Amino acid sequence: MLKNLTKSFSSNGSKVIYEGDSAFHHITITEKDGVRTLHLGPEARESQTSISLAKPETPIFEYPGMVFLGLALTQKNKNILMLGLGGGFIPNLFKKYLKDHNLTIVELDPLIVELAGTYFGFEAGENVKVILGDGLEFVAAAQEASYDQIWLDAFNGHYIPPHMCNSDFLAMVKLKLVEEGLCVQNLHQTAWLYYQTQIEDTARIFSQTPLLLSGTRSANTICMSLNSEFLDWPPDTQQIIARVKTFQTKVGPYILTEEAQKTMKRQTARIKTVVGR
Repeated sequence: MLKNLTKSFSSNGSKVIYEGDSAFHHITITEKDGVRTLHLGPEARESQTSISLAKPETPIFEYPGMVFLGLALTQKNKNILMLGLGGGFIPNLFKKYLKDHNLTIVELDPLIVELAGTYFGFEAGENVKVILGDGLEFVAAAQEASYDQIWLDAFNGHYIPPHMCNSDFLAMVKLKLVEEGLCVQNLHQTAWLYYQTQIEDTARIFSQTPLLLSGTRSANTICMSLNSEFLDWPPDTQQIIARVKTFQTKVGPYILTEEAQKTMKRQTARIKTVVGR
């Protein structure tokens, strides 16, 4: 039974409409100024998903648009694996606007799936399915070259789970991608040392400088790596725009040509690993 706390308020004045513990997370859902937010971790400091109650497709976070941009960057984009459901904002848009593509989501916490449905309107569909389980175990059990793209968006309330942000895990992910498949990671600059290490590990595992996209209102960086030794990577802005135009220019509220103009931070100077081609 889900617990309503409609008379409770957080320290920033948000109304707490749900608070509870699963086997994996302390979970809080708040509302403020018409925006509902899913928080993981103590004191509801970290926001996982936010939606406008009046217009649920309104972009609150920047990073989903950058994630969707990855679909335009390679022709291998039909079969997608996503680790981490959150409130289901990205999957809901995927289901509605990308009907020719298939998304498999692996979520560890059954309560997250229940809350995503109850409070954020998430529903699986013909092209979007949810599997309960540990993301690392699921990837490990998958056949090699199983997926066109793998989107890594797991979060435990503090940062990406440790067993899913190391070089061994990235090497495993690379094996499960088809040739010219794409690894898309949602990284968080708030944990700078982890962030730097992940970029260095990514460059080493994929033998290339990753494409880094960052917004202007958040600390999220979307890190994209191509599983190919032959294609030139990363693309420049004009190449990205050209690829978007041959894919589709919008996914719901996100205009992908505009996403392509976002700051592309090539961290070459900050990557300590010497990357060979």
